Amino acid sequence: MKRDIINYMIKNKAVLAPMSGITDIPFRLMARKFGCKFAFTEMIDVNGIVYKNRKSLKYLERIPEDVPLGAQIVGSDEERILYVAKLLEEKGFELVDLNAGCPARKVIKGGKGSALLKDPKKLARIIGRLTKELLVPVTVKIRSGWSEESLNYLEVARIIEAEGASALCIHPRTKDQMYRGRADHEITKEIVKEVKIPVFASGNIFSHNDAESVMESTGVSGVFIARGALGKPWIFEDIEKGKERTTSFDELKRIMIEHYRTSEEYYGTFLTHKRMYKHLTWYLKKYKNLNEIMTEYKGVSDFSSFKDFIDSLALEGRNLSIFEEAK
Repeated sequence: MKRDIINYMIKNKAVLAPMSGITDIPFRLMARKFGCKFAFTEMIDVNGIVYKNRKSLKYLERIPEDVPLGAQIVGSDEERILYVAKLLEEKGFELVDLNAGCPARKVIKGGKGSALLKDPKKLARIIGRLTKELLVPVTVKIRSGWSEESLNYLEVARIIEAEGASALCIHPRTKDQMYRGRADHEITKEIVKEVKIPVFASGNIFSHNDAESVMESTGVSGVFIARGALGKPWIFEDIEKGKERTTSFDELKRIMIEHYRTSEEYYGTFLTHKRMYKHLTWYLKKYKNLNEIMTEYKGVSDFSSFKDFIDSLALEGRNLSIFEEAK
């Protein structure tokens, strides 16, 4: 069973990576509409589950249309990590991914995420316990190291394999780099040569050409799509078909309306208005005077007024002449 789900991920090449505040149920459904076959939840802090934080508990919700689905956890306490992982398995998640790569300050200050790279022995203990006590596959997301002075990706990759993980994903930047500069996929290539378990690549994959280039140059089993899916959920279809989708402005408007409607059905009007703000900026990022458009969005009060707002947008003409396509 463990190998089946990993093979499924490999077969479909591109996976929707976990992104905090982004990969919720409405966003995942939009990605699945456009060819995403496997997705992850938002990153789940095990402390939030242990302390029964309402927002964290919402990440555990499942719907029939959103499968297969992996859950990514982040934490530093071994017992809490194992407790939450078992809970996720009981709730039917097909895979548990341990985050040992998040560089966010609020994460690493608690010894979580990429902070685990500084303590490979502890990371090994956590992975070993997870793989021994769970029936579902365990995967691990890492970075190349804490800093340029402490690049330990090969050591960590060997540990991940030795402790029984089913696969790993590498984002080849250090914690210190955050998201600056280019992801160094020569590092990815080294890891692929070093271990026998499947390796997935993350970082600077914004198109089907990027995905193909990384896969061909490194030999990875697949790619994790994160920022490349923002405002472009059809990237999975692009990767599957090997060509860029031509999306008209009218079609983009229909996609935005569907995303808002799906979100409102799940969250209600108030939260949808807040959460959709960033998604609209990503959908519309190619166009000029976005700030003026988003100021108008603040007047939206429900789905009906949102639809009117979207319908009023135009690439040219008297409705919104500011909405000319950016050159």
